[in-house]
Amino acid sequence: MFKISLRIVQQLRFASLYCPASVVGFTKNITDINNKCYCHVSTRTVATSSGTQYLKELINDGKWSVKKALRKVGVFDVSKTRLKRNGYLIYGDIADNFDYNYFFKKFSLPDTFHSWFLVMELHVWMALVRLMAEADEGRFLRNTVIEAMWEDISKKSGLLGVENISRARSQIKILNEEFQAALLSYDEGLLSDDIVLAGALWRRFFCRECTDPELIELLVKYVRKQVKYFDTLTREDIILQRNFKWFPIEKEKLCN
Repeated sequence: MFKISLRIVQQLRFASLYCPASVVGFTKNITDINNKCYCHVSTRTVATSSGTQYLKELINDGKWSVKKALRKVGVFDVSKTRLKRNGYLIYGDIADNFDYNYFFKKFSLPDTFHSWFLVMELHVWMALVRLMAEADEGRFLRNTVIEAMWEDISKKSGLLGVENISRARSQIKILNEEFQAALLSYDEGLLSDDIVLAGALWRRFFCRECTDPELIELLVKYVRKQVKYFDTLTREDIILQRNFKWFPIEKEKLCN
């Protein structure tokens, strides 16, 4: 593990001039998204019964019998229904099981919708990395987790008091573009050395505003340890048990 110095932070700042703007996260400058909305303490209302809804759609509001519907879609689609339900539950396990307030305080982030999104996005990405190792099931779960995430965000955006629906949709579209860019940036950092990962975190998570090398290094260690732990989980651990445990981010505990 390397030691991030202030000189490296300065190099990251210089190199960022040549990085795509989409990786930076300009949504933090949108007034509505910067409103304090307590997203991290509000009750999440995303429905986890999408599997049931999916089956209802298959049987066309009762026009088909259940047996005929099941014969038509086959065994794979029945398991797909279960997977979709699990995907929504996995998103809930990811988004609801760590302390957002602690992250805000530890990394000097304002208590805003944008900060909530950045913290949640990082944790969702770490889980998606593990899910993608499960071939077809993993890819389906990945898509379902992302679907659940955007449903959650759409509902939480109502807490911002945005009266103009088209404006709210426009802001969510920008978040979506930044999310896709962030996944690519984080993936590159994970597959590269710690300096590249630090650069990705500095640009996206810290929005290029962190000047404390120790905070960047702490987050790099946190990501590496989480991803390493997820790699030890079996298919049953992540798909059936949804064992997404989050380590405390205190420096002394991460070093163990």
